[in-house]
Amino acid sequence: MTEDYIPSAIELRANSAAREVVAIDDGIDRVMGDRDLYMRMLRRFRKDYSGGDAPIRAALAAGDRALAHRMSHTLKGAAGMIGARTLHQQACALETALRTASGAETAQLDGLAPVLAQAIAVLDHLLDDTPAPPVLAYARGAASADPALLANLLDLLMSGDGAAVDLLEESEASLRMILGDAQFEEVAAAANEFDYERALGALHRPGNGR
Repeated sequence: MTEDYIPSAIELRANSAAREVVAIDDGIDRVMGDRDLYMRMLRRFRKDYSGGDAPIRAALAAGDRALAHRMSHTLKGAAGMIGARTLHQQACALETALRTASGAETAQLDGLAPVLAQAIAVLDHLLDDTPAPPVLAYARGAASADPALLANLLDLLMSGDGAAVDLLEESEASLRMILGDAQFEEVAAAANEFDYERALGALHRPGNGR
């Protein structure tokens, strides 16, 4: 990939402070330079987490620790996918506290709340009145063959939706072309074990097919 591209609106809007909260260059790299796809991911994240930590608190208040753990796990994966590193770390700490019943759950949740709020505030700034990204000046290779397919897989994994397994089976040939055999196998293996965080992690890494 060359450096000859037209910067997207979010790249132009993001100052150094915003990039400390959401490392957009990292996020764009994780989706193989597909700025349109990354924009949709940011919008999806803002929509899903506009309520802050309230859903996790509600689950804990209702005594449903399993649900609270699952939500923190999903948040961790989604934060990592968009490049929100500090939020990813805080969600990881909360997930660990919930999984181990360490007694630090409330403290970790209190620590997560302002970090999540800050990330949402940054996304509000980056996405406010942002037009659709322009067409890039470079070719994106195999991934450009079906960006909607990869976007759908990302959405399902970020949501912890079991339909990701079905998509991997139904679109195996196309996804192997996009990701390469080795990376596809790693993503599929994790998804089939319902370990969506690991599947997202495998999807983050540059694969042999691109």
